[in-house]
Amino acid sequence: MSRKLAGLIRMGKSAFAKMDYPRAERHLKEAIEGGAEYPDIHYTLGLIDHQRGNYRQAVERFEKAVTLHPEYTEALLSMSITLNDMGLYEDARSAYDRASMILSRHGVAPERNMVRGRVANLHKELGELYLALGQHDEAIFEYRKALAVAPTYPDLRVRLVAALREAGRTDAAMAEVETFLSESPGNAAALIQKGILLYLAGNRAKARSAWEEAMDRDPLNKVVQVYLNTLNREQSAD
Repeated sequence: MSRKLAGLIRMGKSAFAKMDYPRAERHLKEAIEGGAEYPDIHYTLGLIDHQRGNYRQAVERFEKAVTLHPEYTEALLSMSITLNDMGLYEDARSAYDRASMILSRHGVAPERNMVRGRVANLHKELGELYLALGQHDEAIFEYRKALAVAPTYPDLRVRLVAALREAGRTDAAMAEVETFLSESPGNAAALIQKGILLYLAGNRAKARSAWEEAMDRDPLNKVVQVYLNTLNREQSAD
């Protein structure tokens, strides 16, 4: 691979990681035009197409990735999700089954958590893409789909609460937090989110209580310490 192509791929992946999707797409397409036919490049472009609602193009990208790397399970699972979004349920199931068979050949039973976790993570990634673009409803939809697949993953609940909050749906966000805490009493991440919602509602005393409990549960958490310091400064100013 030439130095120029390597540079384009590096810049494209860096831009994607920073959620600068137009720049990522530009660099990665230029790399492909220069001869860099790598499966992960097509996979990344497929994720960008899916986020934009270009489902057919996304499927083509994922298919290309699988053609180049027949055991690329992430691409197959992303294809399954996209086909499902298109209403092509039999095709979606076929792609999912192909991914399951590949994992089985490598000694991972399909009924175990591997496939479930990967599907949930793909929905989460799509949620992050939508959230970065301010498309809150789409982000919430993807986080809910992730939770439907993997309801015991606490980070998914945190991301859903954050998306609901950013969408201005604070009552729904608080309901999710309370559900989170009923399932995982004393969970620091849930308590932090609860404190944020209470603070935004103007209830500083209850916000402090939630954050102090979070600090008791996770004494090294720097984020909650920042929130408590903010409250202390505000109290001093009053």
